[in-house]
Amino acid sequence: MTSDTQKISSAEFLDLSHPTDTLKWQLPVIEKTTGGRGSLFGGVGLAAGIIALEQATGKPVVWATGQYLAITQQPATLDLEVLLPAVGRNVTQGRVVGHLGDKEIITILGACGSRPNVAQGLWETCPDATAPEQCKPLGNHQDTPSLHQHVDIRMAKGMFGFSGMGEPSGDGQSLFWARMPEVEHDAAALAIIADYMPSALGNALGQVVHCTSIDNTIRIASHSSSEWVLCDNRIQYVGDGFGYGTVNMWSETGLLLATASQTMIVRMPE
Repeated sequence: MTSDTQKISSAEFLDLSHPTDTLKWQLPVIEKTTGGRGSLFGGVGLAAGIIALEQATGKPVVWATGQYLAITQQPATLDLEVLLPAVGRNVTQGRVVGHLGDKEIITILGACGSRPNVAQGLWETCPDATAPEQCKPLGNHQDTPSLHQHVDIRMAKGMFGFSGMGEPSGDGQSLFWARMPEVEHDAAALAIIADYMPSALGNALGQVVHCTSIDNTIRIASHSSSEWVLCDNRIQYVGDGFGYGTVNMWSETGLLLATASQTMIVRMPE
């Protein structure tokens, strides 16, 4: 396991660069930023947008959503442009537009900022889960090199719906621990981990299911870091070829780190 002193930022891991200024970035679409089919992993695109917004505003992200417009196969380089139409004293709202040539690939909307803590409350409950060290590692569920080699997942409840590992829970909920051993679990890393929530579709339906994300939204509750992230995944609805799901992300000490949601196109294996 990589020690904390050796970990790198999400920007370094993604090889994200801004050759001109912090309003223009480049994201390489290569093995470690793609899913098993060789296309840009949706959570990576959202993570890149979060990094670009935080760097451009100098503020931590509060909320961000990505709309996925087209699939990008490796190798390629995505150009990202930051636009800040609403710059405020405490909160700045902006968007990041990702292009491949003249074609728009992804659009990220988000808000960055911080305000005085005038009230605080938590109405979600961290679920009980077996410690990650006692859960069976998912291992590599893809045959080709990809981002998945850099994410360690341990199933605590339910089935991982992309591979069939585990047993369906029967209630639409799956629990797994996740970590990126090489990377600090900043907001961008949480966006990458959150994009494993669609694996809960197969758990809910009781069989291996494939899907394509249309959107991906994350709201950050705490910027505290945790070696492991407990993902409480829930599928609310599947029908008419679409599915809706959410994930609450918890630290090892029971601190809510983020909550995320997606709309997915549901694809049954042939």
